[in-house]
Amino acid sequence: MTLYTVMPPELLWSGMWNEGEETREIKMNGLLMQVRPVNENEAVIVRLLECPLEAYLNPANMPGSIVPLSGNPGPT
Repeated sequence: MTLYTVMPPELLWSGMWNEGEETREIKMNGLLMQVRPVNENEAVIVRLLECPLEAYLNPANMPGSIVPLSGNPGPT
């Protein structure tokens, strides 16, 4: 990949390898997803990790959607 830019590389790539906020993996409705807890009862979907292809078409599984954490086990 070639990038043509006037920005210095340090500024362009800063934060590229930083870990984001704390995330967890949960299995809900047969879907393994990575979520970021918002509070002790809810989390935001970061991405789907293991699921059937049609699950990506469901707006409820979209990254940024809020899902309940109640009844889900801790990190796997």
